Formats: sequence, structure tokens, C-alpha cells
Amino acid sequence: MSSPSGPLILLIHPMKEAGLRLLREAGDVRMATGNDPGTIGREVRGAQAVIIRTGGKIDAAVLDAAGKGLKVVGRHGVGYDQIDVAAATSRGVQVVYTPGANTQSVAEHVFAMFIGLSKHFPRMTSELAKGNYDARTSLVGREVAGRTLGIIGFGRIGRRVAETARLGFGMSVLYNDIVPAPHDVEVRTGARRASFREVLEASEYVTMHVPLDPSTRGMIARDALALMRPDAILVNTSRGPVVDEAAVAEALDAGRLWGYGADVFAVEPPPQGHPLIGRPDVLLTPHSAAQTEEGLTNMAAMVARDVAAVLRGTPPESPVNDPFEVEHVRRSLGLPPLYEARR
Repeated sequence: MSSPSGPLILLIHPMKEAGLRLLREAGDVRMATGNDPGTIGREVRGAQAVIIRTGGKIDAAVLDAAGKGLKVVGRHGVGYDQIDVAAATSRGVQVVYTPGANTQSVAEHVFAMFIGLSKHFPRMTSELAKGNYDARTSLVGREVAGRTLGIIGFGRIGRRVAETARLGFGMSVLYNDIVPAPHDVEVRTGARRASFREVLEASEYVTMHVPLDPSTRGMIARDALALMRPDAILVNTSRGPVVDEAAVAEALDAGRLWGYGADVFAVEPPPQGHPLIGRPDVLLTPHSAAQTEEGLTNMAAMVARDVAAVLRGTPPESPVNDPFEVEHVRRSLGLPPLYEARR
């Protein structure tokens, strides 16, 4: 998988050939033997680039283990909370990611969960496996079409969900975001900005699309769940800690929530005895919403493109931290510039 020479590019996880091909042209590609801190810390030494997916972390200790030759950390995905971006910036390391690469895959996953919970798929599947064919009449589902959808976080994925809801299901769409969407986006998606409270109180379907940061951690807890309709379905495909899972279990037990769907967990993988796993009113997947041929190919190609760009001295198209700030820090640390020679 490696080219015979060039900068060392360490992959923490495998990726699609669309990305590998670009990386092989840029340097010596090697696969880490594990994603635990000890293994990453040992094998990152001497690397000029590191690419990570969902497992493992790139923290200050890993950055220091890599040494001053490290130039870029690539996130094969959208959320980058597992990378200490501040620590990378302070060491003059560029961080890149793949915004938009998995938008369609995740949006489709959201609707799969909406439909599956609305039609009682978890319970119906279980009852059929037990030989209870009469479940077909004892469990009554509902249609998604024409209902009200609330979107918390109106970025790329939230907007694609809104378009699908409007055009495919004729839904009314409310959204809550700290930044209002441009008028043309609201017109195209048919979405109206509303307060967090209004979105929760009015929506029969609520979907989370926020990054994980101090303002969103525990955003959906007991107080927020108390605002929701008892016939509401809540779906979280963003980050696990955004939702208080124990509070969701309590709301389901009390009949204050129709169902819950999630592709993410507060702790991944979730521990034994998790309060939501195995419930008939819950639909869960193992952080796999972006695991489609199209999504994986898009992410691999995008992260490889930007990692290769940084290695050859060209600013990336999808930086997390500001390339000019990274360059300034490198200058102050006496490190070779990444981009100045190419301007």
C-alpha cells in the first residue's frame, strides 16, 4: 500500500481507494496497527500527516509524539471533537476535514429512522421472529407525510433533511440554529427559524444536527424532553453527548415520547446494560449513518485531497483551523512554513 519514498502518511483506519490513490502519489502511506493511545503514540513518530476516522484521538500527547515534522491532521468525517484543534494550532499543525461528504448518507439515515419508528419496525420485527403474526393488527403505525419536523442545527445535513421533508413528505419544517439561514435557503427548504422551545413543543419529529461543544452537550435533557409532545419521535445522528440517554429512557417509560432513534452514543461503543439498547420503541445503529459506498468514497477523496495539498505547500479547501494562523504559529516556533513559499 506504500510508495517507496516521500513524507510518511499514517492512516489510523482504512479508507477507500479513491483516497488511497491520491495519498500514494503524495507520500509513503502506512496503516497503524491499532487506534489505542499507546499504539498511535508509537506509530505516529516521524509522520508528516495523520488521518483519523471515528476511533481514537489526536490529542496533545499524540501531537508531541509525532514531533515537529507533523504538518497536517486529516479527519475522515465531519465531526472533529476527537482532535484537539487548539493543541494542533499551537504546534503549527493544519487540521482538515470533509464537510458535506456524507450529507446525503446521513440525511437518508434520519428518514430511515423516522419511518422505522413510525411503523414500529423494531417491535414488529421482534414479534414476527417470535411467531406473533397478529402484531400486524395489534400495533398501529402512522404516516410521516404532512407532519411537523423540527431540526436542531441547520447546517448542510439539516438543510438536506429539510429539503427531503418538504419535497418528499410534504412536511412543515421548523429549525433552530444560532445563525439564521440565508433567505434563499429558507425558501428552497421551506423551513422557518424558530426558538428552541417552539421547535420542541410543535414538532412531531425532531432531529439533531449540532456539533459537540460546551453549548450543545446535554442539550436534550429532562427539561427539553418535558417540552416535547408525547407523540414525538427524536433522532440523533450528530454526537452522543448531545442527548441525555437516561432522560430519554425515562421519557419513553413514562409515555412522554413515541420513540427514539440514534446512530451515536454518549460512550462508544455503548456499555453493557445501556438503558436504550433492546427497547421496542428505540431504533439504534452503531455510528454507521455515513457508512455507504458513496459517503466513504467522498470522505476518502476529500481528506486525501487536502492532506496532499498541505504536504505539497498548498492551502487546503476544507480547513478546520485557519491556515494563516497556522502559518503564523509556525513562524513564531521557527518551523518551516507550510504555504508561504507557494503564495
